[in-house]
Amino acid sequence: MKNSLLLLALLLTSSFSNPPSGKSYELYLTQIAAAEAYLQLNLISAAKSYLDACPEKFRGVEWHFLNAFLDQSDMTLPAPEGQVYNCIQVSPDGRKVAVGASDSTVTIFSFPDWKMSGKWRGHKASVSTLDFSEDGKKLVSGGRDHTVIVWDVETGQKLWENSQSFSQGIYQVRFGPGDRQIGVVSWERRSAEPWVMGFAKVLDAASGEEIQKIETEAHPAAGVVFTDGGKSLVVSCWGEVVTSYELGSGSVQWKYDLSSYEEYNAFHSIDLSPDGRTILLGAADFRVHVLESASGKLLRRIEPWEGHTKLIKAVAWSRDGKWFATAGDDQTILVWDASDYSKKYSLIGHTQTVAGLAWSDDGKALCSVSADGTLKVWDMEHPFGVAYEICDFGPWQVPVTPDGRFFAAPCSDKKMIVYDIRSGLPHIDLGPVSGLCGDLSADGKYLATSSFDGIVRLWDLENRKEIKAFEGHSARVDGVAYLNLTNQVLSVGDTTLRIWSPDAQPRVVPLPAKPFRIVLHPDETKVYISFSDKTVRSFSTENWQEIATWSLNADLQEMKISPDGNTLAAFCGKNIELWNTHSGKRKQILSSHEKSGYGIGFSPDGRYLISGSYDQTFKLWDLSKGRCTLTFHGFGDTVYSAQFINERGILIGSAQGRMRGFGW
Repeated sequence: MKNSLLLLALLLTSSFSNPPSGKSYELYLTQIAAAEAYLQLNLISAAKSYLDACPEKFRGVEWHFLNAFLDQSDMTLPAPEGQVYNCIQVSPDGRKVAVGASDSTVTIFSFPDWKMSGKWRGHKASVSTLDFSEDGKKLVSGGRDHTVIVWDVETGQKLWENSQSFSQGIYQVRFGPGDRQIGVVSWERRSAEPWVMGFAKVLDAASGEEIQKIETEAHPAAGVVFTDGGKSLVVSCWGEVVTSYELGSGSVQWKYDLSSYEEYNAFHSIDLSPDGRTILLGAADFRVHVLESASGKLLRRIEPWEGHTKLIKAVAWSRDGKWFATAGDDQTILVWDASDYSKKYSLIGHTQTVAGLAWSDDGKALCSVSADGTLKVWDMEHPFGVAYEICDFGPWQVPVTPDGRFFAAPCSDKKMIVYDIRSGLPHIDLGPVSGLCGDLSADGKYLATSSFDGIVRLWDLENRKEIKAFEGHSARVDGVAYLNLTNQVLSVGDTTLRIWSPDAQPRVVPLPAKPFRIVLHPDETKVYISFSDKTVRSFSTENWQEIATWSLNADLQEMKISPDGNTLAAFCGKNIELWNTHSGKRKQILSSHEKSGYGIGFSPDGRYLISGSYDQTFKLWDLSKGRCTLTFHGFGDTVYSAQFINERGILIGSAQGRMRGFGW
């Protein structure tokens, strides 16, 4: 797919370099397509340039979606002109953030208001690494000036510096447990082979005096953590080896050695979990290596196909150990669930290498610094995009509550659950019941579902229980609707329409053919039913008599009605047919998908339509112009469901239970 996107990007770039005369709408759509193509290639800066060039008068939902996608951060703080932030740390109490910069300064900000409270000068070259002491009273910094400095956090005064122990740049500094020692890694040139030697040094945290030197290997040492309560030192190197040393004796306790592999596996980043049991390593092989700190045993290796596509420069655990973040040359920050190593968020916004990561003390924010000259803050409570898995087969329809916070998920799996859209966590578990379709009452209090067994169910979501199971259909039921005017459930199956009430016998309306889907007009005076003979028929909800019949061009997979009730959208084959509900005439056919699909939905104002297809894309359509304004790629599965959850949010689902939500 990436080769196709590259070709598309080049073609669009060519068309952009010779644009149509004037800032036309056609040019705008070309710019949108170019921005999306470059986004999929992870060329964020190029994508932004095309998006920024879009004329303001044309900017619609597609532009605002891409604009939010291209920078998902909550806040951006640029470094002074010509400078770059290299490293970042948050104090133990979460109230201060220290940032090391290329202009040799350390800047202190208050958090979360980001007011600068100090700028410390002491280094003579770029500051490359920082670490707060456990009590938060001291900060240690290391730089390319071969110097380690310890600062008083309260006053900003330099307590001591050590430059005599180092002849090359400092790669990482780290306070040990109890703040008694500081681990430092660097390298030195030698007059005999090996010409380069990496090493770790342990300094006295009070005086800066060198306590111990441990030579590692013939490559720079790049990362260091204390383990086993400060009894051991784990050092990672560019020479593809991670080694645990016993402090004092310097004896090797274990090695994690990748030097025999054909590819280059230098380790560029390291962090220790809060409980001290697990080590994260970011490597030049584009992988995240997860080790047991006591033994060096490999617990998990996150491969490029599931994680990063370039060298990993930064890794960081959250304070509670539930999450960890990784980042590097591919400009993307990935956030992982530490319990199962599943990827939770992909954070896009930086346009160059991400060099440093730091979590807030409560885990609600993640901070990052990049070679693009910015510091960014990411809201972990309300990220732009979320992804999660809810079942193995389905959901086949995704009714969303009126407040846009939850959705019901009728799946073939034996479970009926209402999920939180933002977290993906179960909100209401209704029990081991499968489902084919569903519809919510207007107030979100009741849910109607049906399944393969022909049983229609009505659920009370406030009390989390089934009100009644309606039996009578002789085959699977593919369509249900909740009639708010009478608090009844409508269902279509076999060759009947049935109107169910919890306390009365159902009304059975014979139908002329096998039905599939059913939707209500917003005023609920009419209902629309699709049939296997490629027709949609409308019926009066007063007497259940047929009103009109519309002939479709292909079999219908899904249909939705606009909020104002004027337009019915029918996904038929690869096309979407738009029908005027008053005249019964086809208004337009939207053609652009390469395969058929089931996902379809209107925006709250009715101006836009979203569609999802087996071609692994979703599309946005501006109905006021009758144009596809965005084709969004990047899905590894078919897009089975696609809908707006509010004016600034969409929910996408696959037929394998994978859900993705976006809010901007």
